[in-house]
Amino acid sequence: MSVVLSLAGASPSCVSAGASPLAELGAALHAYTEAEHHPRALRWVRGLDADAADGDGATPDGATRDGSTRDGAPTSTLTPALRRRIRDWAPLWASYRARYLFPLGASGDRPLEAELDDLAELPLPLFAELTGYAIRGGNSGAPLDRVLYDRAQREGLVTAAEQRSTARAELARRLLDAPEPLRADLLDLLAQAARALEPDLARAARVIAGQLPRLRDSIEHSGPGRTLADLDSTASYREEPPRVVFDKFHHGIVNVATTPVLVIPSAFGRPHLLVKHEPGLAAVVHYPLVPEGDDQPGYAVVHRRLEVMRDPGRQRIARAIAREPLTPSALADRSGMTLPQVSRHLARLREAGLVTVERDGRRAYYQLHLERVRSIGEDLLTALFH
Repeated sequence: MSVVLSLAGASPSCVSAGASPLAELGAALHAYTEAEHHPRALRWVRGLDADAADGDGATPDGATRDGSTRDGAPTSTLTPALRRRIRDWAPLWASYRARYLFPLGASGDRPLEAELDDLAELPLPLFAELTGYAIRGGNSGAPLDRVLYDRAQREGLVTAAEQRSTARAELARRLLDAPEPLRADLLDLLAQAARALEPDLARAARVIAGQLPRLRDSIEHSGPGRTLADLDSTASYREEPPRVVFDKFHHGIVNVATTPVLVIPSAFGRPHLLVKHEPGLAAVVHYPLVPEGDDQPGYAVVHRRLEVMRDPGRQRIARAIAREPLTPSALADRSGMTLPQVSRHLARLREAGLVTVERDGRRAYYQLHLERVRSIGEDLLTALFH
């Protein structure tokens, strides 16, 4: 399945880029409550869960793009009561994030207070509908546009929530019983969480601000289509008609000529790229920033590496060159294979990026790329959660 952004008839101004403090706060809350999706943020999450007396809140200088310091230690702290509240509301920033945790229009670079005001002023039926989709875990099922009044929609939401978790069922009942107090409680929680995470969110904001000029320049000079496709290893730009296709677990088509697109970089969002599209609202592409030089392969690359390493012959070769660099001739002698067989196996390993080659005159020495082999499991999880 895929989400398609159709660019036919769309002017370049239909695609813009900007920062969103609310979207970044939602990404940080997601990384905190679903840390298994974010292996690089695990130390940050553990630090937030540690009491001050544990000593894990130390703050060495320097920060990485996942919001933590260079050694992973956080600069923010959460009280036990705030931790519990964040986890109670976790369905709203789970894999399917509530749409109002992103800008509702195509304008970025607004302060968090303004974005929260938009949420506060959202018509109550629309707030309930969008909350219901997040509680249910998607908007591809029965509509929830009248969930506050329609008995079938109300019962359907509660049933779907009960099948997912107790927390979702509790939120569904609170929504249906008292939607306005629920929204007030949510707004209070978001404001508290933003204050508690302010040091790390401020670092993330600086990283995002540093990337926006390059992103806007690419949209202007390379075009929206190619820029959007370059944001994700699974995306592709296709012509005739012009469109960008994102590989996702749901299907959707966005006509960019009539629905503007806002592209939002995220420091906390890694590894997820989200394409949010609801009728009547701007479409949002929320993509993760990857540090320069960071090797984050897509699913196709990870799959190829797994396939390459399945072969017993290549495993024998990998064992040998994991210890020291060897020439193909030396590998043939040690493995009992012919030189052509060794050469074919080395070619497959090299194509998958799992070996390095150093030349000394006419001799080529092959060595296993230990870090890439070591990270295959983590890379697979990252690709699956993308």
